[in-house]
Amino acid sequence: MTYPRKNDISVYTQKEILDRRQELLDRITKSDSYMPDPVLHDDLDMGMLEFVKTNLKVISNGEQIPIIPKILTIQRWSEISNNWTFADEDGNMKVPFIGIIRRPDVQPGTNPVIQRTIPDRRTFHYATVPTWNGTQMGADVYKMPQPVAIDISFEVTLVCNQFRDLNRFNKIVLQKFSSRQAYTTVKGHYIPIVMDKISDSSPIDALENRRFYVQTYDFTMLGFLIDPEEFEVKPAISRLFLLHEFIDTKNYEKKFINSTIDIKTVVITADGTQTVFSVGEKITQLFIVSKNGQVQRPDIDYFWLGQTSRITFVIAPSPGDKIMISYYAGRSNVFQDAYGNLLHFEYQNFTYNEGDYTFDVGDVINSVIYVTANGLVQIEDVGYTFTGSIVTLLDPYSQLIDQDSIIIAYLR
Repeated sequence: MTYPRKNDISVYTQKEILDRRQELLDRITKSDSYMPDPVLHDDLDMGMLEFVKTNLKVISNGEQIPIIPKILTIQRWSEISNNWTFADEDGNMKVPFIGIIRRPDVQPGTNPVIQRTIPDRRTFHYATVPTWNGTQMGADVYKMPQPVAIDISFEVTLVCNQFRDLNRFNKIVLQKFSSRQAYTTVKGHYIPIVMDKISDSSPIDALENRRFYVQTYDFTMLGFLIDPEEFEVKPAISRLFLLHEFIDTKNYEKKFINSTIDIKTVVITADGTQTVFSVGEKITQLFIVSKNGQVQRPDIDYFWLGQTSRITFVIAPSPGDKIMISYYAGRSNVFQDAYGNLLHFEYQNFTYNEGDYTFDVGDVINSVIYVTANGLVQIEDVGYTFTGSIVTLLDPYSQLIDQDSIIIAYLR
């Protein structure tokens, strides 16, 4: 028989490893928080109960042996016995049944995962989360202390009057703990459970003068506590980014909208990989960004950090896409031409009425910044012309339908 060579076998691919890491991360952050879900004593108790209900089920006479659906203490045993669902008409507990008792003496933990402790409960970095307030990009730093390891002792007891039920349960437990420990999941965290010993308290003669078998299995859960009150969220230190910008003349075009005022339109051809597009100078006020003539939505399709030269797309445009950026590059937000004349930026929204391609803005237009028809940017002398206060859309515009939106931005 020919066996495959070692180099021909791929046990895990890089993608499978990354997918598995993301799956584990999603399990411990189900509450949609960046921090792991809290794990406290009650959560560990419920983890032990779910482990027994899922893994230690025993069938007797065609029915599953009932499991008391609560973690018991010695003080509550009599209370449960009086209210047990599976009691007979005289109020006596029916057998067989399985109970889980938790000992109150929780001990310092021996979980090997967190044996190397950080002294004095100091917090450590867990995650850095980007933030955006509409004008500035930043980050929040999430910190938490090391989880506190604890050992919790449980007794799982089977009470029955048939020896074969005892054998069945014993077989299931020994198979599950053949390596002496098993795992349960608590809020997505894998928690080991170690079997310590098996003890027997049989016979019992007090219940209706019948002989009962009582067998107890001692387990230790090597758990840990994650307290949400110890989480910390702080803003990161502000950083200064120094960028070197290079403009390739082959895929870069710049056009002045008005020769007497510093308003420009830049068209950049995307290469399919880049998400950041620079106009090569500081943008004082951004008017419009489009891709292949389609208007892009700020803070959804792209981001612009005020007073910088960069437009950052959420998704990289495809190769050959034309990115148009229209902006003002003056020293301040005041629009003033080379002759000292003060100009004002305005924009108006019109509704297209079928057959009427002229739109009166009511002001004498100094320069048109942009015109959009139903979300598509129009080019001067190709898609529109203007004179005085009138902007006229040019043919072909038969594709426009009644009530389409026309936006005109201009200087007056």
